[in-house]
Amino acid sequence: MRVVVRRTGLNASLLRAWERRYAAVEPGRSDGGQRLYSDHDVQKLVLLRDLVGAGHNISQVADLDMGELRLLLRRDGRGDVGDGTPAPTADDDFIEARPRARLHPESTASSHLAACMAAMHAMDPRALEASLNRAAMGLSPVDLVDQVLVPLLTRIGLLWSRGEVRPATEHVASAVVRRFLDWLLETLSPRTPAPLMLVGTPAGHRHEFGSLLAAVVVAVEGWDVLNVGPDLPATEIAAAAETKNARMVALSAIHPGDDPHLPGELRALRRELPDDVDVVIGGPAAARHADALRDVGVEYLPSLEDLRSLSRNGFLAWTRSRNGDGAGPDSVNWPQDT
Repeated sequence: MRVVVRRTGLNASLLRAWERRYAAVEPGRSDGGQRLYSDHDVQKLVLLRDLVGAGHNISQVADLDMGELRLLLRRDGRGDVGDGTPAPTADDDFIEARPRARLHPESTASSHLAACMAAMHAMDPRALEASLNRAAMGLSPVDLVDQVLVPLLTRIGLLWSRGEVRPATEHVASAVVRRFLDWLLETLSPRTPAPLMLVGTPAGHRHEFGSLLAAVVVAVEGWDVLNVGPDLPATEIAAAAETKNARMVALSAIHPGDDPHLPGELRALRRELPDDVDVVIGGPAAARHADALRDVGVEYLPSLEDLRSLSRNGFLAWTRSRNGDGAGPDSVNWPQDT
């Protein structure tokens, strides 16, 4: 895997997702369980990388053979392999000594963000999707969320509120980002048993990008995630959490920012959930009621980084509990200042 990551420029999480969900390649396994890729596998991954970078959906090209992939690239005007890099050899030491040049050398988060913003202003959904795909291939999931997705959504919302982009432009961009977040969440879904976190928004709150970003953040930390969607009353959220045996409920409240009903909704939710199911919430609307929420047993988290830390702690506690070392969820030092 380490060699293939360097050879293709794809990150390990994306490679595993392409294998698991789309059967893009089917590497063998060593006696110790390590993936064993053939030269053919690496060449196909390079072709798939170039096609996805050009805007194709991985689900539509993963099962094509090498000839079909090359033909599609030629039709796109990209050549056989895209950047002219010679086919990989079987010599791992040689590959390690000469890591291939990336198709997209401008792999910094700022360049990806700029490309996304340009596509948004041009009202070009295909270009926006391609820019997001390139960012997913070139950045870690954490950097993708913190340095591209959060600033992108913040800027789109700010421009829309100022009247600097038309509503149709905002709707087109939001639809693309929503599809991308759904795909990213599916990509990050664990293949092995994991604790479940339920995400959504409380009654009266229809803006769900905050909860979708939260879902991606906790999925990166190993959690299984169930997104129940926006604008759900406390009884429905509690029923879903009980049905799925969720260990935590994470909500987002963005707009309306002055919602007077929010504390009551969360008080009702806390009352209907078992004591060992944690409830956390983020967003500007929740910030206004942070003290009142804490009084009813709901933690306000000011940032995604706070959620990331909390979910990492919780996942480690769950893992220790399963391994039988006696460190169950009650022994975790949950942050009390968030």
